This record gives sequence, structure tokens and C-alpha cells, in this order.
Amino acid sequence: MERLSTAFELPRDVWLAIAIKVATNSIADLCRFRMTCCVARDVGDEDTVLRMVAIPPPHEMNWLWIRDPVGRRFFERCIEIGHPELLFREALRELYIRRNHAIGWKMLQNAASNGVDAAKYALSMELLIRMDDSEAKKEGLKLFRTLEAGDLLPACYSSCFAVLTISWPDEVHMPKKGKEHTVCYSTRCMTRGHMGLLYDYRRRAAEGAPSTMSEAPTIFGPTNLPHDVWTLIAGRTAAQSVRDLCSLRMSCTAARNAGEEDIVYRFALIPIWDQRWWSMSPMHQAGRNFLARCRQSENLEVLFRSAVSDLFLGGSRLAGMEMMHVITAQGHSATQYTVSMMLMLRDDFESKNKGLQTFRVLEAAGALTICKLVFCGVIQGMWTHMRRLPMLNAENLVCSSHACPSHGNMGAIYRRQRYGRGWDLNDGDGGAAHILCVHCRADYELILFVHLFD
Repeated sequence: MERLSTAFELPRDVWLAIAIKVATNSIADLCRFRMTCCVARDVGDEDTVLRMVAIPPPHEMNWLWIRDPVGRRFFERCIEIGHPELLFREALRELYIRRNHAIGWKMLQNAASNGVDAAKYALSMELLIRMDDSEAKKEGLKLFRTLEAGDLLPACYSSCFAVLTISWPDEVHMPKKGKEHTVCYSTRCMTRGHMGLLYDYRRRAAEGAPSTMSEAPTIFGPTNLPHDVWTLIAGRTAAQSVRDLCSLRMSCTAARNAGEEDIVYRFALIPIWDQRWWSMSPMHQAGRNFLARCRQSENLEVLFRSAVSDLFLGGSRLAGMEMMHVITAQGHSATQYTVSMMLMLRDDFESKNKGLQTFRVLEAAGALTICKLVFCGVIQGMWTHMRRLPMLNAENLVCSSHACPSHGNMGAIYRRQRYGRGWDLNDGDGGAAHILCVHCRADYELILFVHLFD
């Protein structure tokens, strides 16, 4: 008698693919599939199939499976063969409930390496909260940025929340985060130190959020925001434009008071032409007062422009150079570029060496072009006949090696770049970019710097 089905004659690889497809749907479907025939039962017990089985969310788990010996053996087998989702859940329990940090850390790394996004999120948080390990913080920040770019953070947070909240509250022991765990160390960042405040306010607002507008309490109105939050808003507004800041300050008393904080003036973005007009026009006393407050609050861009004016237009060159060094210590790249050029223009070896070191850092970071554009924007608005032009001659070149094949040729390369190919500040595709000698590249940059005053 001829058989009605030839399913038993299918290759094992096909059976395995079918079993994986069924397992990724649900555990119940896998159980029903395994009861169809002996081949399906054997294939359904493969490690590859069990590693791919779909595990329901913690709040949808049937707890009878855990209490039943057969169900318990099933989940234990899945964990043994390295099921990523179950490994992730067990890792959180080991870390924050059973407090077996070594075991939990290993399981969490295993789950993250298997592609579980929630495990990567938990791993990044564990790395970021380490105090003394800068490499761990960098690795954690890299993982965090990857998840953030993929818009995966809300789902990852929900997965961790679902695992930990399924337990009794007293069982969960989360790590404490203090000021020493801060990832942002920049003193120039205007949002640094405000994240806890924003979280507390958002949580209070969420817990007290009314169901209808008629029930809305007045405590959550914008005028009742904490002063630090208003300061943060004013700082972000000032970083966009001064006009927006003025409009914000006129909106209410809280905004006006927040707009008077030093951090707001420190990050205020002032167009270069407005700064010149306010400085020169007798009709803009308010503008001059604003600039004075910005200088007092250490607005780096305003200080940089003032220092450039002292160096190359009028005032004390010594005071201008001292101010340049102060701004350089704050990490302002255009100031670092200017200081490096001025140091390399000197005759003494020590100054040239310091300037060359700064130049190499900026060159490696690819920041030379933007630095030249910023400096050019400041210097081009000055009166030509009033400028103090830096001088470059054969005596103060950086490259002094006569064995260097490119020594003394930077002027010719510059003339070809400017008059033959057209003037371009971004000389990454031409100019001296192909020169191997870093001293010659510095000489070429000095030539560009001097001709920025043309």
C-alpha cells in the first residue's frame, strides 16, 4: 500500500528549519509540533531549536511551567545551551536579586554578545556606572550610543523593568548612583549635573498627571518649574541666538531671573557682526553691558574675539596672549590654533616645539580647516590699516633640516595652490597634505595663517 505522506523522507535539515520556524512562534506551538511524529520530537529537542524558542514576556509567563518538573527542566535546558533571552533575565536576577555579581556579569556579557539589545543596554549601564575605569566607561558609552542611534532605548528599558519588577521590591538591590558616577566631565557642558533634577521633575509630573485637563493642578505649569530647569532652558535658548534669549526673558519673571545666570551668558551665541557693532556704536550701551557680562562669565567665543583684537588690532599684545592661553586651557580649538601659530612664528626652539605639538594635535583631529574659518571670520572684519600683521621669513621657519626634500618649497606650493588651483581654506585635498615632513606641513600652515590677513 502506498503511503499518503512522504514527510518522513524529508532531509533532517528541512525538519530542523521547520522546527526553528515553529519554535520562534511560541513554546506551545513547539510542543504541539513535537507531538506530531518521532522525527519532529527528535528535531524539536535539538540545541539549535531550543536556543531560538520564543520566550514570552515575564508578566505573561505561565508560572505553572516553572512549578512543573517538565517545564522546569525545559527552561533549565534552554539556559544551559545559552538561550539569549533567558540568559539575560537570569543575569539580571543574579546581579540585582541574588547578588552573585561574577556569575551575573558573565551571563550578561554572554547575552549581549548573542545580540540581545536589552542585555547590551544593561551592560552599558553597568560599564558607565564604574568610577575608576575610563576604558569601561568608553565601552559603555559606545554601546549606549549604538542603542540610542537605533532608537532602542525605550524597548531595552522596558525589558529590564519587566524582569526586575516581577520580583518583590525588597528583593531587588540596584546599584547606587552618586555624583562620582557622572559620565559627563565637561565643565563647559550646560546640562551637566541637571539630569537628576530633570528626572525627579518628570517623575513627579508623571505620578501626579491628571486624567483630564479640568483636574490639572497649577503646580505643573511652566512658571512653576524649578529655577535650575529654567536656567537649563535659558542656556539652550542662548546657545541658539541672543534674540531668542531676549524673547524668552520677556515671557515671565522666572525666565528673566534664569536668564541672568552666569551659565546662560557663558553659552550665549553672539554673531560676530553684532559684537563689533555693539562694541563700536555709542547707541548700544545695553549690548556693551551684555558683552561685558559674557566676558565676566567666561564666554569662550567672546573672550577669543577680544583676545584676537588685542593681539592683532589694538590693546596689549601681552594681555591678548595671556588671554589666549587661558582660553586654550578650556579646550577652544580656534584659540589653540591661533596660539600654535603664534608660538611657531617665534624664534626660540622651545616655543616652536610647543606650537608644533598643538598643531599636530589639531591636524590629527582634522580641526585645522574649521579653526581657520573661525579665525578668518574674526580677523576679516577688522580695519586693514590697523592690523598688526604677523611676519614670516626664512629665519623663523619650523623645518630647519637641509636633508628634508621638501624644505623651503612650501612657498611655491602655496602660490600654486592659491593662484593655480584657486584659493581654498580647506586644503586637505591639495597643498601640503601629501608632504611627509610634519615640520614642512607646519611651515605651510604658517604661510596660510599669515595670508589670512590679506
